[in-house]
Amino acid sequence: MRTRIFVSFITAASTLAMAVGPASAGGAAISCYQPVVEPAAYATRHETVVVRPAETVYDVVPARYGWGTREVLVEPSRVAETHLPAEYRVVEKRVVLEPARVVARSTAPVYRTVHQTVVLDPGGERWEWRWIDGKRVYCRIAVPPRYGTRPATVVVEPGRQWTEVVPARYGVSHEKVMVRPASVQRYVVPPRYETVREWVVIEPARRVARILPPQYETREVTVKVRDERAGWRQVHLRGSC
Repeated sequence: MRTRIFVSFITAASTLAMAVGPASAGGAAISCYQPVVEPAAYATRHETVVVRPAETVYDVVPARYGWGTREVLVEPSRVAETHLPAEYRVVEKRVVLEPARVVARSTAPVYRTVHQTVVLDPGGERWEWRWIDGKRVYCRIAVPPRYGTRPATVVVEPGRQWTEVVPARYGVSHEKVMVRPASVQRYVVPPRYETVREWVVIEPARRVARILPPQYETREVTVKVRDERAGWRQVHLRGSC
């Protein structure tokens, strides 16, 4: 088993700095080192490499043609209109010729002239001056009542007032009325097609994918198994370290 002579470069450098420092200063060396380089190591291996990667190729299948039929639009669908005129009818209608009304009625009173006995002078007692036996005297005199007649108008039958309702008078008029207004009727006329015969593509050209597998090859290659390394190796010098 070979003794390992390499140490870390940083560690060796720091150790060497400590070792060389005293020697330069005239002191005794405790340990000594010298630089060493270990070359990179290589090895031969067999590995499989891809000579040609897998790829997809396309084979073109030509189109196939033949006679076929198809329907073509000769006349598109459309909306047609039919105008319907208004419809009228003559109807009989009862109308008021004269509306009902209230009429006031009255009769004049009946009078008659009659002769009534009336008191022309109620009579009684009164005082008056008289000449009796050549003497002027103031006498109390009893006067009998005095009657007479005079014409008077009396009511034989009094007048009266009342109201009468005169009913309305009706008639018949002929009137033209609209039964149905004018309108527009819309309907859809379906499209019209025709069948034509033509040379058509039955099956279009197409590309068919085909995969070519990859090709491999075994080759001998040299590979690096270890990089070059540099370090320090401790040496023992007679009389010094």
